[in-house]
Amino acid sequence: MFKKIGLIAIALVVVVALTGCWPGEIGVETVFEDKDGGGNRTLVLDVMDDTLSDDPIINPDDPEQDEGKGPVLNDKHIDGGVPAIQTWLEDNAPDFITVEEMSTEGVHRYFTMTYSWDDFEEFEDKYQQLVNLSPNMSWDDFDEGDKPSWECDGAECTFSESRAILEASMDWAVDGIWNDIFDEADLAGYVTKADISVLANYKLTVDGETYEENRYYDEDAEDGEYTGKVIFVESESFSETGEFPMSGWAIGGIVAAAVVVVAGVVYFVVIKKQ
Repeated sequence: MFKKIGLIAIALVVVVALTGCWPGEIGVETVFEDKDGGGNRTLVLDVMDDTLSDDPIINPDDPEQDEGKGPVLNDKHIDGGVPAIQTWLEDNAPDFITVEEMSTEGVHRYFTMTYSWDDFEEFEDKYQQLVNLSPNMSWDDFDEGDKPSWECDGAECTFSESRAILEASMDWAVDGIWNDIFDEADLAGYVTKADISVLANYKLTVDGETYEENRYYDEDAEDGEYTGKVIFVESESFSETGEFPMSGWAIGGIVAAAVVVVAGVVYFVVIKKQ
């Protein structure tokens, strides 16, 4: 009997540990600033660190603490603790990415990476490099419809990308953190690489026009195994259209053309009168 009770107790501890492992929430913000497709992208990984609180961190999926979902326990699963993510990113990010200083607010650690490009061709080249850094997939694995696109019709330009290739462009980091510094031994068989991060926020701006999708809590949502009532980004693709003002050169060219036409008409009329 004692042995049976002991096994039950161990099982309960495991359940608490499982429900307490909260994924790192990834936010992606992209801005296109001109008709050439120049712009910048910011990636933010938000990881709750239980060492920053004297009290247990309430599970975001159980804010009322009435569902038995244990507190957030992320630090214990990372060799060197949550801040070790910063060191890993600094050592492994490609040269064109700037890894900003880690910031801390409350019980959250924020790991930020940024990069920019002068035109869409450069953006696509960097995108391809990031996807190809993944040990699990490559740029050529994706259909053209999944890849990022930049299409302009007059002053209007539209950017589109699929969720699948966006997540593929971040797999180099997720896979590396999982294999290099994540210690999943005590949760083996329950937690996989797919469980340690989630696309939580997405924002796309094309010349002031913005598409945005952010995580939120829905108390009426069907409760899932770990994060059922916290709703993350659900869309499978993203797109936004902006209208860029015509450049001074283009406006000047149109005015000059108009003058030539007017001058031609005037000249024709004068000749006719003679």
